[in-house]
Amino acid sequence: MARNYPRGYKELRGSFFRTHGPQDTMHWFSDHGVELKTEEDGRVFPVTDNSASVVDCLLNEARRLGVSLQAGKSVSGASVDANGKFVVKVEKRTIDFVDYISANYVLVATGSSQQGYSFAAQHGHSIIPPVPSLFTFKIADKRLADLSGVSFTRVTAKLMLDGIQKSAPELTQTGPMLVTHWGLSGPVVLRLSAWGARELYQDKYQAKLVVDFIPDIHIEDVKRILFQHKDQHNILFYLSCWGALT
Repeated sequence: MARNYPRGYKELRGSFFRTHGPQDTMHWFSDHGVELKTEEDGRVFPVTDNSASVVDCLLNEARRLGVSLQAGKSVSGASVDANGKFVVKVEKRTIDFVDYISANYVLVATGSSQQGYSFAAQHGHSIIPPVPSLFTFKIADKRLADLSGVSFTRVTAKLMLDGIQKSAPELTQTGPMLVTHWGLSGPVVLRLSAWGARELYQDKYQAKLVVDFIPDIHIEDVKRILFQHKDQHNILFYLSCWGALT
């Protein structure tokens, strides 16, 4: 797992993942009623293909264990008292409400919000500036827009970045890809955006993407197939196929 994680792989090799790894996570969800399936590329999903299956499972287990879930509130501060305990300041902006919660441990999980990083820095943690990751590619080409919704079960895509002199293996991915009305998406594109996140940010998200739509067929075999179609169909069909591949 660590070898296939773009950044933070050292942290994944810490004590927690030595006692609770990916297989433990899969077993936990299976034991709690979420049936899972594993795709060819190793990705794991609920058989329902619905994220609500995971969300509902976690919420139901939290309620069963008596976890207090508070929505509609925001954390506006976190400090440490004289006894070494955290004091978390919670506010509700719709009304004049302020509460202070004492805790032995605080887990910062604020996603892209800069507030969480500020809290961590205030308590002595060093922060590596975050950049976007796991995003789709916007490509200004009306030919792609006309193909919106078309999916490919297996392509090989290579991301070519100015900041990388040599070809990095992680920047070539094989798997499913989806054409959207703004560009490209799917597992292949998301993985490329993850591995090249910092370089894409540095290059202002300008890069070249090379896609092989038939990675399992040699170019000579492709030519042979096209010539067979030429013999079997009229010239208009042949030119149409050749133009699409070009």
